[in-house]
Amino acid sequence: MKNLTKQALVALSSAALLASCGASNSSSSSSTDVSSNGSVEQHTDASSYEYDESSVVILSLGPDITSTSDAVSIDDATATITEAGTYEVSGTLEDGQLIVDAGGAVVQLVLNGANITNNDGSALVVLNAEEAVVILADGSINTLTDGSTYVLDEGEDEPNATLFSKADLTVGGTGSLTVVGNYNDGVASKDGLVIDGGNIDIVAIDDGIRGKDYVVIKGGEIDITSGGDGIKSDEEEDPERGFISIFDGTIAVTADDDGLQTTTDLVVTGGSLSVDAADDAINSTSTVTIDDGQLTLAAGDDGIHGDLFVTINGGSIVITESFEGIESEVVTINKGDIDVTSSDDGINVASAEAAPVVEESAGDNATRPPRGGGGVGGGGAGGGGDANVGEYYVYINGGTVAITITGDLAEQGDGIDANGHVEMTGGLVTVSGPTDTRNSAIDYSGGSFTMTGGTFIGTNIDGRNSEGIGASSTQASLYLTLDSVFEAGTPIYIQSSGGGDGVSFEPANRFDVVVFGSPDLVAGESYDLYVGEDLAGTAIAA
Repeated sequence: MKNLTKQALVALSSAALLASCGASNSSSSSSTDVSSNGSVEQHTDASSYEYDESSVVILSLGPDITSTSDAVSIDDATATITEAGTYEVSGTLEDGQLIVDAGGAVVQLVLNGANITNNDGSALVVLNAEEAVVILADGSINTLTDGSTYVLDEGEDEPNATLFSKADLTVGGTGSLTVVGNYNDGVASKDGLVIDGGNIDIVAIDDGIRGKDYVVIKGGEIDITSGGDGIKSDEEEDPERGFISIFDGTIAVTADDDGLQTTTDLVVTGGSLSVDAADDAINSTSTVTIDDGQLTLAAGDDGIHGDLFVTINGGSIVITESFEGIESEVVTINKGDIDVTSSDDGINVASAEAAPVVEESAGDNATRPPRGGGGVGGGGAGGGGDANVGEYYVYINGGTVAITITGDLAEQGDGIDANGHVEMTGGLVTVSGPTDTRNSAIDYSGGSFTMTGGTFIGTNIDGRNSEGIGASSTQASLYLTLDSVFEAGTPIYIQSSGGGDGVSFEPANRFDVVVFGSPDLVAGESYDLYVGEDLAGTAIAA
């Protein structure tokens, strides 16, 4: 069995696979990849932060607001900026408001030790401008706080955020900003929102950051605690908008709803993203594309959810807790290091709308024997029936994927659950599968699992849905059912019955079924499975 000991330890959260077994890290992609709406022209560039210091208007907050320009209108504890320009804002308003109402002008606000509290409304409001740029001065500490109730004009429901803009809004610089949203959202723009720097801490009753047209994050350190979504873009009428793009930055989100939520594309090309969400960590009603970055996700529901497509082209993704790890109609993995822990399915492809549950019969199970030879005790059980099979696909073309199923037996799911089809051309996939008898390391009942490249090894407890790799594959595979159940952490070693090097795997769960596919297997040859130190079974590759 050639090339089965490259002596490379693939460290995965739930498993260790020695010898990559011909695993590919191919960057090839399938025809199902989708382009990002993040290509829509954004409203900011480096010039947004440039200004002539000699022309800066000084705006000093306090019991008596003062300004060096008539472009600032002062009415008791409210300061209103009415013209284009750069305004340096410092001082404290204990119960007041800063307003930008400057027609089609670009207004730069340099916050340099600005602390604004408004007990019955937004702290900072952009009512009218072409663009508002908030620059956090180097070394400055700034705070915006609203009240728990707002006094709004009759029939109006806006402004509804501590920092609220009806125009394109940009936040950048190197200082710090704390935003406390006691009423609704923390930072919200009715147009586009770009964050390009700063140390930003947001606590909000509802959404932390919300940009209707888009949210683009290019840098900064952002920490969000929200009672709703952490970061949200919700333009529903324009298919070119309603997206989130993360290019860089360090982002931490704790959310009582979704961590990140969009109506079109959600794209991550870099940076560090940590999410702990009560619902989905990442959720798009359209597509999710991850090109690079460091993602650590914990979710009460899905780790990553895209109604139509989820495409992973690189980066490091660790889903530490989820109901389902990655879910969409089409999931494509081209590259990257992915570690999924879920109580239900690790990867699930199905319709975005819930499908009815169809009970399977013993007859259905008997008609679908697994591909690959049976181990000790004969062949394993077949898969389920044709319930809910559609044009749903998992494409694995490269990268490394580790899946661990956890949780109570009554809640467990499959490692990979395709209510359609799995096509694997490269990469390395390990599955520490379920320990109940209703689910499997792989489940494509009524569909197909075609393997033409890459390495797959998975375990589960034998049951009615236990399946091997599909008969349409051009690459040989093994399916072994063992005489007894072995405990989690018991090492597996597979080698040719004629001797030679092999491959080892340490499942994180109890098991009595092993599924293995590799380009180094030869159809018709015999292979031995050792569990611990003992020979536990022999199978013929098919």
